[in-house]
Amino acid sequence: MKSWSRKSMLIDLGLIGLCVVLFIVYGRTFEVAFACSLSFLYILLRKIDFQKYKWLRNLFWICTSIGIILFVVVESLIISEMGTDDRNQAQVDYVIVLGSGLRGTKLSATLQDRLDASLPYIRANPQVPVIVSGGQGPGEDIPEATAMEDYLIQNGIPKERILAERKSTSTKENLLYSQTLLREQGALGNKLMIVTSDFHMYRSKMLARKVGFEPYGISSSSPNHLKPTNMIREFLAMVKAVLF
Repeated sequence: MKSWSRKSMLIDLGLIGLCVVLFIVYGRTFEVAFACSLSFLYILLRKIDFQKYKWLRNLFWICTSIGIILFVVVESLIISEMGTDDRNQAQVDYVIVLGSGLRGTKLSATLQDRLDASLPYIRANPQVPVIVSGGQGPGEDIPEATAMEDYLIQNGIPKERILAERKSTSTKENLLYSQTLLREQGALGNKLMIVTSDFHMYRSKMLARKVGFEPYGISSSSPNHLKPTNMIREFLAMVKAVLF
């Protein structure tokens, strides 16, 4: 291991201090966790003498190469499903809008975008039941599904047409618990129109197929300035979904 010089020690302490400040100011957000993880990885790598431990250098470059290839492949898959399906849309058995956070009882911008993206299709296909899926998480005063149901009703969708799934806390649970709810209602079809954010569509369809649905999709656009963060977050979520 390389010895600490005064300059490198100050850099390391500065990075650690910055992480502490970010945590205090912004809390336990993905962006803070990602920035701090990169900072600590940078600190660790600078302490390793790659000239002395050549096998570590080779291992580092192998892992880096595999990581880059994996990132490119996964991001390509995510991008491939960011659009909206045009064919067979009128033939689905159900529409599901996936939850995406509340602030107290107020819809997040992402969640409202998803609901707004669903409305044209829901209005054009009045025979198709609508599922709103999302439980209650930290900082939320009510389940997401309750707020979503209220929003659809305010926009003219009949209450009796809406099924609310209020227990899920992840995309996989969105789909599993919604499937259970449909079975309890005696529903038999498996063609599902998923309404979610563009960056979230590939994983949603992948998990829907594993559950047993035949998925189609309507994507809501995500803000351009948030796309880098969303795409990195979705890459990590995809790796987690495949491994676990």
